[in-house]
Amino acid sequence: MKNNRFSDFNCGKRMFALFFLCFWVFWGLCLTFGSGCIKPEITRAFDGEFDKVKNNELINSYCTSCHNHKKFDSEQHVLEIRQKYRRKFFRRTSECRVCHYIEKTWMSSHSSRKTRRPKKVNTR
Repeated sequence: MKNNRFSDFNCGKRMFALFFLCFWVFWGLCLTFGSGCIKPEITRAFDGEFDKVKNNELINSYCTSCHNHKKFDSEQHVLEIRQKYRRKFFRRTSECRVCHYIEKTWMSSHSSRKTRRPKKVNTR
């Protein structure tokens, strides 16, 4: 006569192992897909989620991280550049994010720095 108790025990171990594996795969996928929803601070600064001082600090530190803008003076830049704009909105601003923004490519997760430049004045 054949005893099936040991085969049932092995089946239970297999079921537990399969459940354990599925459980961790599920949570791994949740963390992988869920982490894409978390925005880094620089993106939040360009979206204006902080007060204007913190937004400017984060954006300035992001800009000075580039080798082209190492010696960048943000306060002087804002005072000089806003006089080149015609619209009052741009002439009165004290936030960097009004003129500068980040454009993110969804497919490659690459972000590019962009600038809203002043329109040239017609001198006819």
